[in-house]
Amino acid sequence: NSRSISLLKLRASLGRTGNQGLGDYPYQSTYCTANYGDEPGYYPCNLGNTALGWEKTTQTNLGFDLELWNGRAAFTADWYNKSTTDLLLSRPIPGSSGYTSFTDNIGAMRNRGLELVFTAVPLQPTRADGLRLVTTINLSFNRNQVTALYNDQPFSTGYYDMNRVAVGHPLGEFHAYKFLGVDPTTGDAIYKDTNNDGDITTEDKTFVGNPWPDYTGGLTTTVSWNRFDLTGFFQFSKGNKVFNGMRVFSDEGGYNYDNKFSDVLDRWQQAGDQTDQPRASFDGTSGARLISSRMIEDGSYIRLQDLTLGYQLPEAVAASMRLSNARLYIRGQNVFTSTDYSGYNPEVNSNGSTASASLATDFYAYPVARTWSFGIQAGW
Repeated sequence: NSRSISLLKLRASLGRTGNQGLGDYPYQSTYCTANYGDEPGYYPCNLGNTALGWEKTTQTNLGFDLELWNGRAAFTADWYNKSTTDLLLSRPIPGSSGYTSFTDNIGAMRNRGLELVFTAVPLQPTRADGLRLVTTINLSFNRNQVTALYNDQPFSTGYYDMNRVAVGHPLGEFHAYKFLGVDPTTGDAIYKDTNNDGDITTEDKTFVGNPWPDYTGGLTTTVSWNRFDLTGFFQFSKGNKVFNGMRVFSDEGGYNYDNKFSDVLDRWQQAGDQTDQPRASFDGTSGARLISSRMIEDGSYIRLQDLTLGYQLPEAVAASMRLSNARLYIRGQNVFTSTDYSGYNPEVNSNGSTASASLATDFYAYPVARTWSFGIQAGW
């Protein structure tokens, strides 16, 4: 009999699922075809693992749905704790075996998060052709952590081994040299000597950025009046880092033949220059070519992903075309993006959408197209 609460539902669930999402025959030792001096042949190309099993994911969910004032406002919240064991990953092995890796169940990972959805109808018309406004916002928070590996041994993956899988860290966290700036006297890049031995070696690589965002979300707003309707959808991400792999060639001090981005116009050129762009050096002595946190950028963005304007034709006009109803619309997708990322698209992974351990890498990924379309929706 509540006048304000029209729906309140509490939810809880606990379950376990399996995953076998791998390529073909990873458990078998296989041979591949090859051509040796125009003669056909075979070579061993996959080291099998007959003990390979399913990944197992155990997940707990708690949530509730709340609706107020007969649908004028609604709120949904879900908390989850998702633990995955027996991870199916490519495990590195010594090359002297004839192979460099094989698929194994070698670790565990945990994801914890909160998902929130809020919908409001601040303007509700009293008649059919009145002004109506509906807004929905959703937020998602996820915290990822690798909790176990084979003998707790970390390994690297992705382009230039930039993604690191290590116990106690997010999956695929960036691991490279830490760029500290440019020496204003020499123009050379300065990197952090993490082990304090006086030299910059591979032992000085450290974690330099998290590809997982602090939060992601979306905002959808629909305004309708008379026969017109306008819908806009924004999506956003905050706090994630992106490895701009294009800068390995476009911002490496002048050695390679690739075109350069305009950032190099700010490079060090004379003693006293204050900049974060090392001097040009065709011999590589400036240190600009070293794969480092200098290529790690903030991937936060907000994008107007979809914008649609529609008009419902009068019934008489639709009937004259032998239609029961008709709606004209114009729609834009990827209308604009606001971001500090210098590449083409902050929402990118050149390693592919299934490369869970090699995240947020941009290596000349094709830009997302902006499209406009016109159409008619009709019924008979």
